[in-house]
Amino acid sequence: MPRRIALVVALIGLLLVAGLRSRPVLAIPIFAHQYGVTCEKCHSVIPHLNAFGAAFMASGYRIPGVKPGPAFPISAKTNLVASTENQGDGLPKDVVDEIETFTAGAIGERASYLVEQYVVDGGTPGLTRDAWVIDRVNPWNARIPVFAQAGSFTLPVPVDPETFRDSYQGYAVMEQTVGSNPFNFFDPKIGVRASVGDATRGLSGQLFVGQGHDRQSGIPSYGNDWMGVAQDTLGLVTLTGYRYSGTRPLGAGIDQFARSGFAVVYNDFSRWEWDNLIQTGWDSNCNVPFHVGCASSGGLTQLRYMFDRRLYAEARYEGTNAPSLAPGPGSPNGGFYRDGLLMLGYGTGENSRITLEDVISNAAPTHVWNLQFTLGI
Repeated sequence: MPRRIALVVALIGLLLVAGLRSRPVLAIPIFAHQYGVTCEKCHSVIPHLNAFGAAFMASGYRIPGVKPGPAFPISAKTNLVASTENQGDGLPKDVVDEIETFTAGAIGERASYLVEQYVVDGGTPGLTRDAWVIDRVNPWNARIPVFAQAGSFTLPVPVDPETFRDSYQGYAVMEQTVGSNPFNFFDPKIGVRASVGDATRGLSGQLFVGQGHDRQSGIPSYGNDWMGVAQDTLGLVTLTGYRYSGTRPLGAGIDQFARSGFAVVYNDFSRWEWDNLIQTGWDSNCNVPFHVGCASSGGLTQLRYMFDRRLYAEARYEGTNAPSLAPGPGSPNGGFYRDGLLMLGYGTGENSRITLEDVISNAAPTHVWNLQFTLGI
């Protein structure tokens, strides 16, 4: 066994022993403390949501009809990563990957707010991710819930690209860019969102409109972006369709683009979860190398299984295809890209976990191993 893999296995053993011998850690503050519950009320193993957590999120991070109590309004999450691959931008293989701070609370009877600030993101200084206010427009006892949200937030895609993702490896289809257009589904957007219906059962819909801008892209804002989502939750199966459209100024022309997707998710919130997503796209001006239109595509299938309350495994296969700005191996940002992932995770405490994943792709000649330890305080 290579020396580095042996060190990784040894570290896993030490963390597992520590988790088994230690007393359960106190629940992560804010929501757990406000409602007098533990982290396990909303999570199986952090950050993965259980059925109650999914309903809590769908209700604007409120328990309908229950007034939250006082709590210290700040919590934090730290993610440490040891990898067999350098992290890029001159970073080493082992990094403090993320340090996040959160503040959240209730506003009146039906509204709430949340701010998620990355102090460190990917081993470098981070940015604000979520900073929003959400309001239940009609009373809690109304048959069809209506919500309005404003601020900076993750787009309402069927598979959450960041906050609730189990793996260190990101979703290629969520990070995909096409040609010179920097748009992707991973980064949050600033705008407003209206939702009608309960996302955890039956029919529901969402509409987003926001500024046509991608942070850190260097491209100025241009017009408005629109996204529509239709969803039908049929017991354990959820069907979701979505379409995103916008414009971006690229070089000497304007790119009018659209991304359309469809997802089928099976989730019994006990043992099994199976996520399937396919996405297609069209850009009127790819700027690769001429001002011509181009098509793109991507998708994933992901299976998660809980052996018991703490131990789980995950497998994923995904791919993207889009015009590439530069020749070379495929990547989510252009060309023909495929990867597969196998992961084993263990909840070492009520608000901590450790995962080991193996990733192989057509962009890398060897397997990449990632070991991460996550702790919420």
